[in-house]
Formats: sequence, C-alpha cells, structure tokens
Amino acid sequence: MSMTIRRRVALASLVMGLILNAGGRPATAQEPGPEPASAGSAEPGRPRDSQSFLGWMAKASGPIGITILGMSFYLIALIAWMSMEYRRSVAIPERLVREVGDMLALKQYTEAYQRLSESPSFLGKVLSAGVRKLPSGLTPAQRAMELANDDVTMAMEHRTTYLATVGTLGPMIGLVGTVYGMILSFQVIATAGGSPQASQLAAGISTALFATLEGIAVSIPAIFFHAMFRNRIARLSLEVSLAAESLLEQFAPGVRSPHPLAASAVAPQRVAPPSNG
Repeated sequence: MSMTIRRRVALASLVMGLILNAGGRPATAQEPGPEPASAGSAEPGRPRDSQSFLGWMAKASGPIGITILGMSFYLIALIAWMSMEYRRSVAIPERLVREVGDMLALKQYTEAYQRLSESPSFLGKVLSAGVRKLPSGLTPAQRAMELANDDVTMAMEHRTTYLATVGTLGPMIGLVGTVYGMILSFQVIATAGGSPQASQLAAGISTALFATLEGIAVSIPAIFFHAMFRNRIARLSLEVSLAAESLLEQFAPGVRSPHPLAASAVAPQRVAPPSNG
C-alpha cells in the first residue's frame, strides 16, 4: 500500500514538474518579447510625436505638392482680384451716374461726355461709345453700345477662364501624383527581396493619397468661383445696358444731327420711276 502511494506521489510530482516546466518555458520566452515590442512601438511613436501632420503632409507630397501649392496661391489671388473688380459699385459707379445726370439736367452735354470718357468703368466705356455714335442716330448709337458691352463682357469672361484652367489642371496634377506614389510603393515591393516593410509602402501610398487630396481641394473652389463670376458678369452686363440706355436718351437732345448735305451724300440715291411716255 505504501509502495502504491509512493508511486502515485512520484507520478504526481513528475506530472507537476512537467507542467511547471512547460509553463515556465513560454513565460521565459515571452519575457524578452514585450521588450522589443515596446521598443518597436516606442521608436515609431517618437517621430510621430515630433512631426506634425502638416509636416508629414508636406514631406509626403513632394514636388507635386509644391506645384499644387503654387496653383492655390494663384487661385486665391485671382479670386480676391475678381471679387474686388467684378462688383456693381465698380461697374456702375454711383458717383458717375449722379454727376452725369446732374450735367445732363443742366444741359452740359460736352462736360458730361468728357466725364464719361475719363471713367474706366464698365458704364463709362459702354455709354461713351454710344454717345460718339449718337450723331448718326439713336439706332446706330444703341448698336455701338451693344458692341462695346459685348467687348467688355468678353474681356471679363476671358479672365474667368483662368479659374476654369485651374479647376481642370488640379485633378490632373493630383492624378500624376497618385501614379507617382503608386510607382514608389511598387518599387519597394520589387526591390525588397523578402517581405517589404509596411512603413516603406506607406510612404508611397501617402504620397498618392495626398496628391489626390490636394488636386481635388484646389479644383473644387476654382470650379465654384468660375460659375459664380460668370453669373455675376452676366448680371452686370444687363445692368450696365439698362443704365446706359437711360442716360443715352438724355444725351440725344444735345447732340447735333449731321448736316443735310452730308446726309444726302451718304444716303443712297433714289431712282426715278420710268415715265409712261
């Protein structure tokens, strides 16, 4: 009986020793494991803390980002200039309308025309063109104002095409950056030999994504302001046409008609109908 108990105790001791030995090995194997894991997690954590998001974005964007940044500065300057120039107070100055109206009320037609000629505004260019043509009649004067209005409107719309150009080129340049970033990632895969590191792949992928983001970010406001300024120009053109038409009618009484001899020289000669005799 005692022999049996001893065997059982020995067997239990052997089993416990194996269990403790088996449990001790992974514990000793796992002890140095957290150290490189913690060191590995701390090492990439340090540059993340020391480098801001904007710094990482600038580094990842590269030359594509510099190009898009230059386009964004140009876009901001262009929008600011158009916002200041394409306004009703600039196209139809209240002071100009008031002064010309007062001169016309006093029948100072020459002074009113000189005041219009000196004004670089939209209204001044259109109305002065009509007044110059007014001696030939009201209809030719109105036609001259329409041509001047179309000329100034075309020049203003021509400047808005720069916004459309930025809106079109932004995504295209961003697409170039996207392709460039993917090429960098595949280059890492091709030259790594074994399994590539995730950080090296992430560098190329971040370049691709940042380039796409920046291109779209420049394109959206460019397209929006292009449509907004086109609508504003159309409205200004209509308002200038109405204001110039009203002032032109006030100029008409003070403009001399051409001499009858000059009118007869310009007018076509009438052919007398043949006589029956």
